[in-house]
Amino acid sequence: MFESLNDAAAALEALFDRPQLDIVVEALVPAIVFAPLPDSVRKTGGSRLGGTPDMAPGSVWPSPTPPEDPAEIADRGRGETLRQHLAADLPFAFIAQLDLKDAAALGDIAADLPDAGRLLFFADLPVLPWEAGSRPVRVVYDQSAESDLAPLPMHAELSEAAAAERAEMAKIQERFGRARPPETAGTHFAAVGREIKLRKVFKLPDPASLEIAAIPDLQVRSQSPATDDFRDDYEEAIELFQEGFDSRRSGKRQQLLGSPQPEQDDPRYDAVVVSTFGKQDLSSQEWQANKAMIKERAVEWRLLFQLDLADWMQADLIEGTIFFLIRQDDLTRHDFDRVVGVYQQT
Repeated sequence: MFESLNDAAAALEALFDRPQLDIVVEALVPAIVFAPLPDSVRKTGGSRLGGTPDMAPGSVWPSPTPPEDPAEIADRGRGETLRQHLAADLPFAFIAQLDLKDAAALGDIAADLPDAGRLLFFADLPVLPWEAGSRPVRVVYDQSAESDLAPLPMHAELSEAAAAERAEMAKIQERFGRARPPETAGTHFAAVGREIKLRKVFKLPDPASLEIAAIPDLQVRSQSPATDDFRDDYEEAIELFQEGFDSRRSGKRQQLLGSPQPEQDDPRYDAVVVSTFGKQDLSSQEWQANKAMIKERAVEWRLLFQLDLADWMQADLIEGTIFFLIRQDDLTRHDFDRVVGVYQQT
């Protein structure tokens, strides 16, 4: 983990010779990551993963808009569990609270964000694997004065759903001879709150990202079978840049802004697809017919926030990454109403 561009470049010298070194250094992208803080430093309005948000008195816990066709979404999930979840009409799970004043203190990396207030991230986690788009996520730009803030009590229905899921997880663990999940393990409805500090770092973009595509020489070297040695060195460099996370689990995929770390293709392609066609998957024929347009429009989107689901839940047997994506024009206007959520897993 490198907070200095010079330190990052120096580390790469051990892996690459020029001109390869110059190409890789050019690709470095700043991002904001999260370092854990002791619970004792909890600050009202401060940055936090999980728990409950700090909001002004009278604030209402947000809920998703009911889907037009819940049966169609449930059929994608191929299970009665998703059908029951949609019928329950639960509020969003609270994901994170990020203090924009602290982000602004990191400099140009946060230039497109508001310089005060908080971003509150919410998501309907059980639905996201089966429905990308704006409906399953909510980002609240809260500008309330810090003196007006207080912890919003956990929503009773979310608490009940979390308890039911935890009991079901315990049964599954017992069936396979595993220990019961610890009390600190989260669920898809709630996670234990953890105070965090924002840090600016430099990262290498994933070979599947748009940032790689913007550097043709690097894209060829990082993806072509004819350059296996370079590809191996680049993958080693990415691992080197992931070192230094000190949360209980790696949290390697948690970040604010920067280049996304996809588990499949760049999630900005998914943002274009769902916002243009109203569905999250295209047939191979539809993709080929619209590929040029999708790739052209993808650069209009930015990663706003990336959630490592296993780290957020602090639970075993969990996988997947949630991407909150925003149009650059909306980010410039500080309009977070059209943020799109995309789920990926390997």
